[in-house]
Amino acid sequence: MNKKQMLKEQKRLKEERKQVENLFQDDKEVYKVFKILLGVILFVGLAFVLINIFNGNWNILTSKNKAATEIDPSMLIAGTLFNKEEDEYLVLAYDMKDEKQNFYGSLTSNYSNKTPKLYYLDLSSGFNSKFIGDSPVISNDLNKLKFSGATLLLIKGNEIIKSTTEESAIVNFFVQK
Repeated sequence: MNKKQMLKEQKRLKEERKQVENLFQDDKEVYKVFKILLGVILFVGLAFVLINIFNGNWNILTSKNKAATEIDPSMLIAGTLFNKEEDEYLVLAYDMKDEKQNFYGSLTSNYSNKTPKLYYLDLSSGFNSKFIGDSPVISNDLNKLKFSGATLLLIKGNEIIKSTTEESAIVNFFVQK
């Protein structure tokens, strides 16, 4: 080979070497991006898991996980107040999270098999929040109905026949039964 050809060959080899090095550089960039993306995904996943554990949504730190909550057929939502199959029934509406009103649950515990059937309406439930007002309005029209505290309703057909918001009257009703 002559000198010209050797220089051309060396130049060609240098260019090939640069191209190969550029290929490895591109792979390094892809690898860096992949590592960053994987790190972000792991960080978000870890944050999600920790937030759910600390908020109590996941109960993995205890040996017993909570069982799925069953729907209590004796519980009503205010919007379905008149949708029961019985012709006559009672509805006791009270705030089940209020410690002062918790005694209604124990007061009515012996009433389970008596007539008229007793249903409960939890005023602390978000489903019933639009039916809570400053003063009670007892109405057969659900758009006007408002509870302000513990209330006992006697419903016959699709109408409220009797109602009381007095604690002593509610207690006396269940004590006499």
